[in-house]
Amino acid sequence: MKFIHTADIHLGCQPDRGFPWSKERSLDILSAFREFADACKKERPDLVLIAGDLFHRQPAPVELKEADSLFAGLSPIPVVLIAGNHDCIRPGSSLADFSWSPNVTLLSGKEPETVSFTDIKTVVHGFSYHSREIKAPLYDSLTAPKDENFHILLAHGGDETHIPIDKKKLAGSGFSYTALGHIHKPEFSEAGRYGFPGSLSPIDLTETGSHGYLVGELNRDEETEALKLRFVPLPSRSYIPCQVKVTEKTTNQTLFQTLGKFIKQYGASNLYKVTLNGKRDPQLTFHEEYLRTAGRIISFRDNTVPFYPIGRLLQNHQNDLIGDYISVFLPDGKEGNLTDPVRLRAFYYGLDALLSNFDTDTGES
Repeated sequence: MKFIHTADIHLGCQPDRGFPWSKERSLDILSAFREFADACKKERPDLVLIAGDLFHRQPAPVELKEADSLFAGLSPIPVVLIAGNHDCIRPGSSLADFSWSPNVTLLSGKEPETVSFTDIKTVVHGFSYHSREIKAPLYDSLTAPKDENFHILLAHGGDETHIPIDKKKLAGSGFSYTALGHIHKPEFSEAGRYGFPGSLSPIDLTETGSHGYLVGELNRDEETEALKLRFVPLPSRSYIPCQVKVTEKTTNQTLFQTLGKFIKQYGASNLYKVTLNGKRDPQLTFHEEYLRTAGRIISFRDNTVPFYPIGRLLQNHQNDLIGDYISVFLPDGKEGNLTDPVRLRAFYYGLDALLSNFDTDTGES
């Protein structure tokens, strides 16, 4: 039995609000959903599983119709889904009252329920969120019946406020596979018999790496039941970390060129998390607003410290406050011994302030 498993599509989400490309990002999510449906048509699985958060919030009737039309296009392949914490079922909501296409099943109850597919000897178990948070470990006590069917648990959670999950208990629950949602990065285990496909398209800057869906195959002989899983990436705009080593020779112009080359190499349509490390010219201030024009820079972090020749400063300030300050942090005069990054930055901030206010005539700060 072959299945495709996705989760956390978040239709209706508009990532990167406040940035010029934000509207494009909402279209990325719609495009990823359409590409997923196209992939299902090519893969021809026996079953499609959606483990919660199909929508980013309570969907409007027109949004439900749009999603259902893509699912209907997969017919006769059955689609089974649950509501997650973002699209939890509210009394009287459009999601609660919507009539899905015949090949689509929403396991909408608060308590575990099932849908059976006799032709593929498979039973899907699951329940939906009816509130934004569920702190009880509701999956820990669930076990699969022992019969000739494949039993799949459709589940959403994995942190303290959204159904904590014990993976060891899942592995021992007897389910052929647990199709999980809520965690936005791919994680799966054939031995543990579970999988998080991650978000279909990234929705915030923490979601670096590949995005896509899981394809699984379940087979059984007289004695054993085998599971094979593979992750299939979808073409997607990505959040890419960009670490830049700065020296005292770096200027705003050379840094802009470095960022431009990096962005050209990895794609102008992607989104970049820029972090500056190293030692800069003490007189230099990086012009963040200007540097962001190099590309789609979603975050900019300056971890640099000013460059000062510690040995020379100690020689020149042996009998004043600056020399005393350096000696407190560096008793042996060796900067390499200051390994704590927070303490290192504090040292340089203080040194920079002292040197900026040092009176060369009086020798005082």
